[in-house]
Formats: sequence, C-alpha cells, structure tokens
Amino acid sequence: MSVITQKAGTMQTAQTVPMMRLAMREVREFAYRALMTKGASNAEAQAAARQVLFAEVHHSTGLQALATWLRDGSWTLGALSYVRTETPEGKSYAVAPESRCHALVHGVLLVDVASTGVGSEVLCNAVDHNCHLLDEALLNAAQSSGYTVVHRSAANSNRTTFATPAGELGNGFSAENQTGPHGGPSAPYGSRIYTAQTAPQGDFSFSNAEERTAQRVELAHSGIPVNAATWAEVREVAAGYLVADA
Repeated sequence: MSVITQKAGTMQTAQTVPMMRLAMREVREFAYRALMTKGASNAEAQAAARQVLFAEVHHSTGLQALATWLRDGSWTLGALSYVRTETPEGKSYAVAPESRCHALVHGVLLVDVASTGVGSEVLCNAVDHNCHLLDEALLNAAQSSGYTVVHRSAANSNRTTFATPAGELGNGFSAENQTGPHGGPSAPYGSRIYTAQTAPQGDFSFSNAEERTAQRVELAHSGIPVNAATWAEVREVAAGYLVADA
C-alpha cells in the first residue's frame, strides 16, 4: 500500500481516510484550547489535554475521544455527589449513580481520590477503558502513591486497566473470583477505581516506561498520524478560545 505525503503534512491512500501528521505540542495545545472553550479551568484543561495526548500517542484514540465529547460535553456540570464510608480496607467513595462521570472531566479527580491510600476506592458509573483517557492519570497516581492503582469495570467483561509504581501499564481483563482487593464493582456502579499492594491477575497486555518513552521520541521526529476530519473538528472548537481576544 503506497502512501503519498503532501506538503501540508497530510497523507491519503485509496483504502484509508485522509490523515495528517502533527507535532505533539499541536495535539496538546489544540486540545487545551478546545477544552477551555467548553468551560474547563486552566489547570483542568492542561491535565485533560495531557490525557488526550497520551491516549493519542500510545493508542491513537485521544483526539477521537475528545472530538466525541466536544459535540455534547460541557465542563460546567457541577460537583459530583457522593457518600464516603470507612471500610475495614480503607475509605470508600460512592458517587451518586445519577452523576455521570467522564474520563476527561472527572478522570483525574476520581483517580486522585481513589489513590489516597491502600484500600481506598471510588465507585461510579461506567468509565470507558477503550479510549485510554484514564491511562496517564493511573500512571501518575501509581508513581506518586507508590502503589498499584486499578480501574475495573463491572459485569462479565471484567475490563481492567492498572498502573504500577514502576511505570508498568496493564490493559485487559481481570480473572474471575479473585480474592480481595481485586473485585469488581457491584450494581448500580459500573466502574471501581482502587489502590492495592499488588496488581490484579488476568489476561493483560503491558507497556513499560522505556517503551513509551521510545514511542514518544519516535513520534517527536516523525509526527503523530491523525485522522484529518477529526483534527478539523477539534480545531474548529479550539478556534473559539481566541474569540474573546480578537
């Protein structure tokens, strides 16, 4: 399959949609601007833009996930309602089932709360694994806490993502009937984010810090290949960030 690279940094084949190559700073900056137009604060937009960049660099999902959220999302959703209880293992924060959590808006907060200590957990509605928007937050929390931080989904899928203090990131499926603390959430909750001494058992694919660094270095030189239509959608929203200063 031949690929033609054009002056504008776009590429296209007969079998694929139009693509472009972007610098990492472009992805992060335009994600930041788009999020600011949707009501995020400076700090919130910076953190979420890093989530988008990580997912785009390592899984090619960040910009599409951002574009999907931008169509209907807003940062001005108000605070999450929750109930905190003390369990024998630690603190449990159960977010009200009617409060809709999203990885971009609430992901860093949910992971930070869940990683305050071994045995801490957050229960909430289902947060998507496939977009990989929580991956960077899990890695940061594992490094700062010194423990493994896990996001596991409910139901039969047992979809799980976890990060270790050594920088290992696992994506896959937890084994059934594990002993605590590696259980899944129960109804009405779709996601459980928690901190543990050890990683869960199951069927996982892994990446480590060295591999991810090598990927970033390679893309820093070659550029990140992105869907041109998705990029145009994000740029259109991001342009609104400059309207007030025009």
